[in-house]
Amino acid sequence: MKDTTDAVDFDLRHHLRDTILLLGGKAEIADLLIKSQDYGITEADVDELRRYNMSLIDNVKSRLDCISKTTIRPASDY
Repeated sequence: MKDTTDAVDFDLRHHLRDTILLLGGKAEIADLLIKSQDYGITEADVDELRRYNMSLIDNVKSRLDCISKTTIRPASDY
């Protein structure tokens, strides 16, 4: 049973890493998934990931602030 669990865990990490890259994430961040398999994650890695996430949040806020404002009207107005 353990071998199946290990295989599923490996597959999940592999595909999740690919997902991060496909969504535009940095390779260094995606590679943390591989590093975590050996329990090699350090507090510095977590801090780096936290800072990266905060920069993503700030970038999204900036992009949302730059788009045209959308007005929502009730369906009865159409």
